[in-house]
Amino acid sequence: MNILIAGAGKVGYNLAKILSTNHNIIIVDKNEKALNSIKESIDVMTIQGDMREANTFLHIEDKMDFYIAVTNNDEINLISTIVVTDILETENIIVRLTNTSYIATNFQKKLDINRVVFPYKLSAAAVAKLLEFPKANNIKEFPFSQCVLISVSVKNPQITKISEIGEDNVKIIGAERNNEFIFLDENDEIQENDLLYVFGNKEKIKKYLNLIDTVSPENIQNTLIYGANELGIEIAKILSNFEMNIKILEKDEELALKASEILGEKVSIINSSYEDEEMLLNEGVQYSDIAITASVKDESNIIKSLQARKLGIKKIITINNNLNYYSLMHSLRLSTIRGPKIAAFYAILEEIDSRLLVYERFFLGAKGKIFIKQIYNEKIITPPKEKAKILIIREEKIYILKDSFEIKSGDIVMEFNFSGNKKWIETL
Repeated sequence: MNILIAGAGKVGYNLAKILSTNHNIIIVDKNEKALNSIKESIDVMTIQGDMREANTFLHIEDKMDFYIAVTNNDEINLISTIVVTDILETENIIVRLTNTSYIATNFQKKLDINRVVFPYKLSAAAVAKLLEFPKANNIKEFPFSQCVLISVSVKNPQITKISEIGEDNVKIIGAERNNEFIFLDENDEIQENDLLYVFGNKEKIKKYLNLIDTVSPENIQNTLIYGANELGIEIAKILSNFEMNIKILEKDEELALKASEILGEKVSIINSSYEDEEMLLNEGVQYSDIAITASVKDESNIIKSLQARKLGIKKIITINNNLNYYSLMHSLRLSTIRGPKIAAFYAILEEIDSRLLVYERFFLGAKGKIFIKQIYNEKIITPPKEKAKILIIREEKIYILKDSFEIKSGDIVMEFNFSGNKKWIETL
């Protein structure tokens, strides 16, 4: 496909890097230094120019399958969309916007935009999903199926063998154990401190989460958010729709005041230094069921998460803005949620992927891939030669592919692997 990307920042660069392996990429930005850096590392065409001016795009002759506007400026993203569609034949448009007030307008329909990605809202919504599964570290949803993939830390478990999970619609994929991911079979054991990946029906999984983790709170009533920045405020907005007590801890007086004006009486704002432990104890933050660290700097989030753990808070969610810190966060047994830029990056990749025959999703901090395909013809299949785990979803049942299996029209096939190779599933 031909893909035009506006913006050579972190999101634009990473999109170009991933997509350039299979597609023709053009990336546009006003910053010559950023474009030169991209040309040195990946094979893409670059154009330097103002994305609000028609001249920037006049030399592009090919039809674009996608125009993706991901600059750090909402107005440039929107204006460039108008300019591009006036000059180029463009099949699909994706725009990233940070200002959620645009949601209340009908600009998307007027500008014929296929998908608008609100990064702060994506991260905040991911946090809100965990309210339904307080024991979970992370939750992933999929096309074609209502099943979910949930990761959960094993803490003082009441079940110790995979075979004790005897449901047709709940399967264990594997576990991250000693910094290594291993696929697990029904004869394997569950070990303390495993990060277990469970796939299946939402309601059935809930029952097993309570048996796998008997330490974390079963219900969330008191929430502490570290940071009154844009993300912290967006998380508080979404969580305030639930019946719970929410406190935001912010040491910057100006940010604390702004958050108070936006959120009103629904949320308590504590204007205090994060290091003033006596003050925090006086405010009762130690009684929180969950703490969420919402800084844009992962180093800060890690430190605050460890402080929350020291205070005795049993459930901690750490926002992950840089995948380089993912392994460290997991080694510290912290629940991680994608930060705004990472969330936007994956949302855009998944939107592009939805136009293809095989859907792709990432797990374990993008170390592993999940390929999903809906079947339309009956045939006999056998497992791939490479190490992978294959699930077949048929109506309410989930089967693990071990030997020859007859797939039928309407079946969903899912492949979990770490090679990124999707040739096997493409042949189905």
